[in-house]
Amino acid sequence: MPMGREFWLRKAAVLDRIALAEEVTYAPEVAAPAIETAEEAAGWLADFDHTHHTTHGPGKPLLTPPGRSYRPYVRQEYLAWIKTQTES
Repeated sequence: MPMGREFWLRKAAVLDRIALAEEVTYAPEVAAPAIETAEEAAGWLADFDHTHHTTHGPGKPLLTPPGRSYRPYVRQEYLAWIKTQTES
């Protein structure tokens, strides 16, 4: 069964939250694996949204210059998703 957008969005959001917590709790070298994993998951979501044209927030995926993080994009999309969940 292929994974849908909600799966990638929620996965990227939880990994971003873990990375944020580790960034403020641990030394950079200890937090680095969580940050790298969050960056990778954010890229998966951006790729999914770019491929399927499923962006809900104002920022578009894959417009970020190389070397920039997609983690803010994940936060934007998660916030937009949460708003739709609470409105229903």
